[in-house]
Amino acid sequence: MQEYRPRPSARARELLEGLLADYRLQPGDRLPSERSLSEAWGLSRTTLRSAVALMEQDGRLLSRPGAGTFVAPEKYTRRLQGLLSMSQSAAEQGRKVTTRLLELRRTECDKHLARRFNQVLGYPLYKIVRLRSVDGEPLMVETSYIPAQRVAGLENKDLENHSLFSILEEDFGILPVQGEEEIGITYATAEEAELMGIESGSPLFWIVSMTYDQTGQLMEYCRGAARPDRLRITTVMECQEEEADSNEA
Repeated sequence: MQEYRPRPSARARELLEGLLADYRLQPGDRLPSERSLSEAWGLSRTTLRSAVALMEQDGRLLSRPGAGTFVAPEKYTRRLQGLLSMSQSAAEQGRKVTTRLLELRRTECDKHLARRFNQVLGYPLYKIVRLRSVDGEPLMVETSYIPAQRVAGLENKDLENHSLFSILEEDFGILPVQGEEEIGITYATAEEAELMGIESGSPLFWIVSMTYDQTGQLMEYCRGAARPDRLRITTVMECQEEEADSNEA
């Protein structure tokens, strides 16, 4: 039987992963130079560079031109359970969210939004576009829509230094109690790429969420484009026991 041998790039990645584990390297720690690793492991620098690039895409490493390769910061974790705001979720992870308000204006429902909000065309909404960063690193561009009639004067609120959910609850009495979320893949537009410091056309998570309030009304419809190298999405799976047929003896 022929002995299996991993491809050079796969072996290089295994060696890099082993290096991180054996030396317990932490986020921000610098790796040895490309030249020294290539010589120590008997790999070409091209092969090693390819493995590093793949680990960068996965958010494990971070290359800084002229400075070297470093262990990347841990990804921010977005849990699909619960209705915590991004600020609350980050605080639980010992992280800090900062927000840059890109756009806040009144708009009207198009066909898609009218269907989502179960309203007529032209129903007034607030459109809110924000760049969300975690620990100073751009993570996501979010576009939210809120029924304007329920949050009159929202443009006067501080959406950069306060959570949107906390403003809705404290200033307007609107509480999030239930939500739905859809996750897919999209590609960065030129504007998104510039805001998040990536190349145009880079793959991104596409996250669509709908949050309902205590009356069952849709209080926020949100679309987000997020960097997969800085975001981890998790869920919990539980075995659901089927209920016995009530007609059975």
